[in-house]
Amino acid sequence: MRFGDFVGNESVKKQLSAEIDGGRFLHALVLEGAVGSGRRTLAQVIARAAVCHTEGERPCGVCPACVKAVHPDIAVFGEEDTPLTVDTIRRLREEAYVLPNESAYRVMLLCDAQNMTPQAQNALLKILEEPPRHVLFILTCDNRISLLETIRSRCVCMTLSPVSWEEAAPLLRARLPHAEEEKLRRAHSLFGGYIGQVIRGVEDGTFRTVLELVEQFAAAVTEVSELPLLRLTARLEKDKLLSIGVLEGLRLVFRDALVLSYGGQALLSTAPHEARRLSERLSEDKLAALIEQTELLQTALQRNMNNTLFLTRLSACLRQAVGR
Repeated sequence: MRFGDFVGNESVKKQLSAEIDGGRFLHALVLEGAVGSGRRTLAQVIARAAVCHTEGERPCGVCPACVKAVHPDIAVFGEEDTPLTVDTIRRLREEAYVLPNESAYRVMLLCDAQNMTPQAQNALLKILEEPPRHVLFILTCDNRISLLETIRSRCVCMTLSPVSWEEAAPLLRARLPHAEEEKLRRAHSLFGGYIGQVIRGVEDGTFRTVLELVEQFAAAVTEVSELPLLRLTARLEKDKLLSIGVLEGLRLVFRDALVLSYGGQALLSTAPHEARRLSERLSEDKLAALIEQTELLQTALQRNMNNTLFLTRLSACLRQAVGR
């Protein structure tokens, strides 16, 4: 199987290749992964492989099916932060019973399936229980836990992981040719190895904002008043990618501070001066608590916690870790 711009996640690619190269397509597949993990890119690759006309490796990229910008046998439902309503799923069910136009399969691609309402998930369950033989379902989501157990039990679930710098670097250099190597490395580190986040962060300026906010948050952690932290959290209100980058940046700063407090020198963060300041002002126990709280906050963000609650918790958790 050919994966194009989808890099990393070799175990997932190996599993998919074993199925598709053997002429088998999974009836229902869930691709879970953080924003920017490539879940939609991979879903599109699988969909293209299903409608590809070649007898060899799929998708070939040159047959009539592969070169079409929009293929009639690939239906896409759902967009980021847009609920997949029961009416949308009912429309999907109607389309699923229509025979393919050109290919052996029709592919129903549900993007951001975590946005399905409970009623929509129950409506989807009906067709997953007795699907037409010619239909393939591909769902993408942040976390499979957001889906009903009855849906998960009828799907094969695959988890997409961060991509190492060595694997990501060639693609990042190609997509961001004007960005300096060091900038790409730092963005890759801040966004946890998720290529989509790195590309967007560098292109729209989020990366630069993250660098500024990480320093400001690290400085505000030790302030007596909670007001500086509250003002900073307000800047994260409308941008999840910003929150993702800031949390990872803070985790690295707290990690570096703990390393310095034990006499180490191998620093990873983008704000080493703040790490040094924190290592001088906070005990090892408090630094360890900051790391733990930041990791818990990262997990909460990945599970789509209500944003207002998340921002309130962010300030409270950091202050609690330092004993404020």
